[in-house]
This record gives sequence, structure tokens and C-alpha cells, in this order.
Amino acid sequence: MEKRGGAVDWKTGMGDLDVDDHLPAHLADHQGAEESPAARTSPQVPWLLNSKRPAITRARCCAAIGVPIGVVFVVAIVTGLSINHVYTGDAWNGGRGQVPFPDPDNLDVQGSTEITLNALVQGSVCAAVASGMALVRFGFRNYTHPRVYGVFSFVSYVILLLVLLYQVYDGTDVTVLTNSQANAFANQIYNFLGGTFNWEDAKFATTFRDIVQVSDFWAFMRGPFHDFLLGSALNRLSASDSAERTTRIPINAPAMTNVQFNAVNDHNTRLGMVPWIVSYCNMRQVVRQPEVIDVPSLLGTQIGVEAFTGEFVEEQAQVSPVLSQLYASQNFSVHALPRSFTNAFGQSVDAWDVVGTTRIGYPGAGGLVLTDTTYPKCYTFNATIYSVDYVEGSHGCIYRGSWIAEWAGYNGTQFEQIYEREIQTLSTGVGVDADTVLVQLGCNVLNTLEKIQAYTFYTVELMPSGQVVPMEPTVILAQYPFTSQDDVWFPLILGFYILCEELQDVIVGGWKDYFLHAGWLNLFDWMTVFMLFMLWVFGAIYQGVIPELNIPWQMRTDTFWTLALVQSYWQTLLGLACFCMVTKGLKYTKNVPIMCGIGNTFSHAMVPVGVLLLVIFFLLFGFAIVFQIKFSTTQMNSFNSLGTSLFSVFRGLMGEIVLIHHNVMHDGQ
Repeated sequence: MEKRGGAVDWKTGMGDLDVDDHLPAHLADHQGAEESPAARTSPQVPWLLNSKRPAITRARCCAAIGVPIGVVFVVAIVTGLSINHVYTGDAWNGGRGQVPFPDPDNLDVQGSTEITLNALVQGSVCAAVASGMALVRFGFRNYTHPRVYGVFSFVSYVILLLVLLYQVYDGTDVTVLTNSQANAFANQIYNFLGGTFNWEDAKFATTFRDIVQVSDFWAFMRGPFHDFLLGSALNRLSASDSAERTTRIPINAPAMTNVQFNAVNDHNTRLGMVPWIVSYCNMRQVVRQPEVIDVPSLLGTQIGVEAFTGEFVEEQAQVSPVLSQLYASQNFSVHALPRSFTNAFGQSVDAWDVVGTTRIGYPGAGGLVLTDTTYPKCYTFNATIYSVDYVEGSHGCIYRGSWIAEWAGYNGTQFEQIYEREIQTLSTGVGVDADTVLVQLGCNVLNTLEKIQAYTFYTVELMPSGQVVPMEPTVILAQYPFTSQDDVWFPLILGFYILCEELQDVIVGGWKDYFLHAGWLNLFDWMTVFMLFMLWVFGAIYQGVIPELNIPWQMRTDTFWTLALVQSYWQTLLGLACFCMVTKGLKYTKNVPIMCGIGNTFSHAMVPVGVLLLVIFFLLFGFAIVFQIKFSTTQMNSFNSLGTSLFSVFRGLMGEIVLIHHNVMHDGQ
């Protein structure tokens, strides 16, 4: 049979299609034989079904169909069973949980919304849908004309990409991060808590990032944090009747101006008038286990010093009697909470660590929390009367580490007086114990108009060296109320479908043709599969670490750091998944004449480019070591650790040179 010049792209099925000089070896064997008389007299195959490809063996065909489907189902089932077991306690059936959510028709009633987690069902359903799509693709790939398959391949890629981007940027289906108001909401929180310390004794305008000692932290508590926490309580309806429920509703706080209701009993109008609700804020201290050692001074005097052992006080550990007495003398009781917590499905979950600037992992929940014992109403609860006068913390006192602004909003003046007394007492007494290594403030803010909630964390690290370091503030956004993912979740379907595509091509074309002849653009396909798969895993974990909120009994608000950290990782994975899915389209440039040169060059130059980048990395790493050692004891904070030094060198390579800069990206942040 005469061969004609040209090229066939076996990955996309497009290109010059009347040749077979690029066939894999095990398929090319069928092309050299002359046509038999029976073949010349057989009916002509329609053009659309003329694949111009040699027939694959039955065994290879069965493998190309069965193996990818089997792989995706095994991955879905094993992963789903593992997630269900860890976070719901029922590997096969998953779980259902309740999270608090007010009744929009009656704000006096504390309602709830149901969330479900069954990763096994979700993974299996998505695997089934992806397998069906892969079967259709296999038919087009092997039993239609290459031009038909090329059109199908490109059109299906464009459709899948557009659906993914639509769901991502819809702002509701996959994430609220792309909501048009999400960025403004987060920035407003940063603006409030990033304000200057403007209390009357301030000599200089400083912000949270300028904290260098414990007294600066208490100044922050008197300034920006005071305004943020009390904004909802002080900016409220001015009805004089304390029994009127509308006086409990924070109005337009803290971002907008007051607008009166048209009708006091119009609940829908009342919800519309509450764009912001600062629900609660929590303060916890992570305390180290002290170990007293004798250290001789320069003059030979033996001095007892409490060394940091690397372990932290747990709930079972007894709080120091001396510390308890000191707090009691200031009308505070102190409690040690565990680093584990109960999720919405009733399972115990270990909190993920807060990684410090020197890579120390601090517990992400628990630690020491305070309760104001000045007045009995600050910490008692009458179970027979669910009234704001009897709820724990309802007067604005700190209770188990939390200021519950949502409950204290009915009397903002009293709330402010109690808060200012507490901060004054703590700042002049033992507000931060000598063994404290981390102080974290966490707040929950609701934006009811956009149905978004924010979890914000401002953390100060008290390092063993004596340095006080404000860590980078964190604001994480989530849906309000929490919602569960659908069983048919498109990003996972897309990931499984691409996995089936790649496995089919490896089996049909052979591994040598797939990995060597096709170039390195297939790498983007595997990266896309990995990112979409991990996106599903972290999305399921996100559902599994939603804390249980028992209101008002045993309330803990120190448990949301894990949720925020999982959301942060999930956010990164979503961005990388979209990046890989978009760059996956580069291989289609090989089929456009004016672009094929660029596409082929990019495909076959990835190894040399990768080697070049590796050489550049070693050079940057060497300079980072030099600068970190040279400037580690100077005020050039951009080189205070190896991680920040490497990042600073990279920024310098981009033209951004910052020598003295306090707001740097710390290790692990």
C-alpha cells in the first residue's frame, strides 16, 4: 500500500489523516499487507465510520474499556469509604448533621439546616457518569473518521471547560469566592481590623502588623478590635423597650448607615436591613508545658528558667493553681480546652495545626480560655427560660473565650462597658500568661444580603526567643448557611473523565507512543486529574470538619481554624485545577497550521526547559542561603528565615526588591 506524507496526531485525532507512518509498532503491522480480493469486493464503509485506523485486538479493546472504568470506581470507592469512616463514623452510609441557622420567618426561633456527607455515593455516581462519557469518547476515538473524532475531541473539551468555569464563577455552585461581593466583603474586614490604634494614650499610629510587644496587642484590642466587635451592638435600633425583639437585631453594622424599618413585625424587611452581623469573636491562648531548668548567668548566679518543651497544655492537664488564683483575683475563671472537637456528624476530629514562623506547629483548637465571673448572669443559664437575660454570655461578658456579640446586641452600651473593663483588667494583670506561646483571635461575620459568612483570624506568636510576631491575618469566606455538595459534582466527573481518556490512550496506543512520541503536553492532563481529585477530597474534608455548635450549651467557637485551613488549601487546588484545565488546550494548537510550530515546540521542549528551571532554582537557593545567613540578625525581615529569603530572592528576580518590610509571607502561611 502506498503511503503518503503527512502527520497524524493520535492524541487529538486531527491533522493530515491519510497516512499511517506514525502508527505504533503493534498497529503498523496490519498496514503493510496488500488488500485481499474479498476486501476489495466488500461493501464500502461510510466515510464517517471510516476510522482509517487498524483494528485493535479484542483483548486490547476490552482492556481499554474495562481498565479505566475499573480504576475510577476503585479510586472513588476506596476514597469515599475512607472519608466517610473518618468524618461520619459510617463508611458505607455517610452521615447527616445539623448546623444552626435562624428561621427567616421567625427570628425568635433558633432553627437549623441539614448538611450531609456521603463521599462513597458521590464518588460512585460521578465515576458512573464519567465512565459513560468515556465510552462515548472511546467509540468516537476508534470507530469514526479521525476528522470526526478531532471535532468531537475539541468541542467536548471546550464545552467541559466552559461548564467548569461557569460553575466556578457563578459564585454559588462550587465556591462563593468568585461572588462579585466576596472580595469587597473580605477587604472591608481587613480594613476594619487593620485600622490604627486610636485610643487616647496612643503616641503613634500603628496597626496589627506593627505589633512588637504584648502591650501592643492589648492596644489593638482597645482600638480596631473594639470597633469591630461592638459595631453590630452599638449600631442598632433605638427602641426603648428592652422587651422588643427588634432591639436585639444589629442594623447595618458595621459597614453601612442606619435605615429604619417600614414595619417592626415585617420579618422579611428586617432580614433585608442586616447586611452585617458580627456573630461572635473568640480569644484563646496556646500555653506550653513548662520545664524549669537552672541556667547560670554571666556572673555565675543560678537562675531558674522555664524552658519550652514543645508540648502544649491539654484539657486533662491541670491549670496551674497559681495561675488560676491570679485570674480569680481579677474575676476570671480559666479553662483548658482540648485540641480535638466534635464535628457536625458527632465525630471527634483533631484540629489542624497553626504553623508558626519558625515551623512550630501550634494546636489549631483549644488552649486556655477565660470566663468573666464578675456577675452571675455572665456565666449562668436558666434552662426553663430561653431569654436573653439568662443566656450564657448574653450580657457581653467573655464566656469560655468568646464574646457573643449576636446575643449581647440588645444592650450595646452595657456590652461596651463590660468589654472595656475586661480588656483594662487583662492588659494590666495577667491577660497573657508567661507560658503563652500563641494568642489567636477568631471572629464569625455574616453577610446576610449576599449569603456569605467570613471566618477571620488574627494571630500573635510569642516566640521562645522573646520576639512577638503578628502572623499574616486570614479571612476565609463560606456559604451562609453551610450547604452540602451535590452527589453529581461536575469537577469530579471531569477529573474521572480525563483519567479515563488518558488510560484509554495508554492502552490503545501503547505506553511508548503515549509517553515518548506524543510529547510532554500529556503532563497537563495528569496534573488536571490530580488537582480535580484533590479538590473533591478537600471538599469532602471541608464538610467533615464543620464543628458542632451546641447553642447555648457547651458552646465552643475556637474550633473553626481547621475549617479555614481546609478552605485555604481547597482554594489553592481550585485555582491550580482551572489553570491545568485551561493549559490542557495547548495540545490543540498542534492541529492549527499557523500555531502547530509553537505547540510542537512547547511539547518537545518541556524537558530542556525543566532542566533550565532546575539550574535557576539551585542558583536562587544558593543566594537565599547567603542572604539569610548574612542578614538574619538585621532588620531586613525579608531574609529572617530560609523560606522568606528564598521567596524574597524570587521577588527580586521579578524586579521587586524589599529590604526592610514587616508584612512578609511567613513560612507555612
